[in-house]
Amino acid sequence: MENDREEWIARRAYELWEQAGQPESQEHEHWAQASAEWESRPNASEPERPSWDEDE
Repeated sequence: MENDREEWIARRAYELWEQAGQPESQEHEHWAQASAEWESRPNASEPERPSWDEDE
């Protein structure tokens, strides 16, 4: 379950970084935002299908 969380946060942080225009030295901010998004989900203990999977 922890791997699901870490993978989701990593992919979401990358998505946030891309949306921000790929700025340098902001990885901690994007990671923190993605982490907060994970924790604020109604079922944070259950993996959620990430938006990038919808295209596959």
